[in-house]
Amino acid sequence: MTRSMASEGMGGEHARATFQALADALIPPMWRTNHAFCARIVPGALHLDIDRYLMMQLDHSQFVPPGAEGAVLPLSISTARLLDMGAEGLPPEGRLFSALPRIDRLLALQRLDRLHIPLSAAPPPFTDNPALIRTIVNSLHQLTLFGYYSEWFGYGTTRLNAPQDRKLEWFPPGWSWSEYPGPSLGYRALRGFVLKYPHRKGETSHG
Repeated sequence: MTRSMASEGMGGEHARATFQALADALIPPMWRTNHAFCARIVPGALHLDIDRYLMMQLDHSQFVPPGAEGAVLPLSISTARLLDMGAEGLPPEGRLFSALPRIDRLLALQRLDRLHIPLSAAPPPFTDNPALIRTIVNSLHQLTLFGYYSEWFGYGTTRLNAPQDRKLEWFPPGWSWSEYPGPSLGYRALRGFVLKYPHRKGETSHG
C-alpha cells in the first residue's frame, strides 16, 4: 500500500473502537465445558487483540492505483465508516456502530450485506459498489475467525512487527481451543511405493 494515511490517527481512534466492537460482536466471550464437564469462560476475539489483526489485514491488502493522487484513506478507516452506515438505520438514530449492543451490531452487518444503505453515500472504495460491500462483510467474518484460531495472539510483543520479525512467545490459545497441536517438522506416513523400471539399452518400441 502506498501513499496511504496511517490508520493510527486521522480517524484511527474511531476505527480502532469500531473494530473492537466488531470483534466483540462476532466472537464474544463464551462458556465452554471441557471433558471433565468443568465450565469456564473462554476469552472472545476482543481479548485476543483481533481488532488490530483485522485492521492490519485490511490495510496491508489494500490496492492503491499507481496514478492515485494524494493520500489514500486506509481501508480500515473506510470500512469503519461503512460499519457506521450500517448502524444508521437502527433505532435510536445517530448512534455509531461501536455504541450499539452486540445484537444490533450483527443487525448492522446484516443491513450492509443486504445493501440496505444508500450506495452513493458509501465511503470510497465502496461508493456505488455493492459487490465490494458484500465482499468486505464476508471478509470481516472470515478474518475474525482466521485471527482468533491462528497464531496471532501467541506472537505477543512481536505481534505488530513485519511477518519476518515475529516469533511465538507462547502457545496460542486458539490452537488449544481447536485442539491443534502446533506445527511439526513431519509426520510418519505412507506416501506410496518406489517403482523401479529396468533400463533396456538398445531396445526400441514399435507399434
